Amino acid sequence: MPDLETRLAARPLYLQVRDVLVQRIVVGHWKPGATLPNETQLAQQLGISIGTVRKALDLMELERIVTRRQGRGTFVNDYASAENTFPFSMFHDLEGQRISGRKRGRALSRGPAGAEEAARLGLRRGDEVIKIERVRENQGQTFMTETCFLPGKLFTRFPDDFGSYRLSALAQLNSILVGRADERVEIVPANEASARDLDVAEGTPLLSLDRVIFSDHEDPLEWRVAQCYMRHERYLVRFN
Repeated sequence: MPDLETRLAARPLYLQVRDVLVQRIVVGHWKPGATLPNETQLAQQLGISIGTVRKALDLMELERIVTRRQGRGTFVNDYASAENTFPFSMFHDLEGQRISGRKRGRALSRGPAGAEEAARLGLRRGDEVIKIERVRENQGQTFMTETCFLPGKLFTRFPDDFGSYRLSALAQLNSILVGRADERVEIVPANEASARDLDVAEGTPLLSLDRVIFSDHEDPLEWRVAQCYMRHERYLVRFN
């Protein structure tokens, strides 16, 4: 089998450039909201063609790492800004606009990972897990209850308002880049607790979401289990 150096050398140059630029963002060389050097400057710094730089930046924009504004430059996305919606938020209003809803924290605790938390987050049993329980509201009504589990070893910095955190912003705060997500969707009947929280009758069909979000290095960042009853919302998936 080819060694690691050979395999890396075979990686397309624009992807190598993308990795270099992303690493500079992750380590804080370019802060959220900062402007990157222009394409000519980056090409000169890296000793490559402008076309290769442009292709790397195109990919980074597609990944929502940067935003490119005609005539103004390329900016590192600030996920703490209200302008940036979470890329894996699938809830939209009846007009098709993405919504997150008001998040309200109910409980935050830390403890050792059990068997299921360890399996879903790639941890060993006993590793620290942060558990967050919260609800989401839209138009004055609760439409979602969720329980989130995060590996304590990755999230050493946490905002005071734990209920309103967005994973993309929290990851950025801890020098982590969000990659992909896997989500399972099914219909379940409301039990006593979820019926009370969502103001529905027991047995009402609810949308159940089971999601794991990974970093760009494939480390599990968050396991979230949510139940939803939608009145003014729609669950919408767009495929590119």
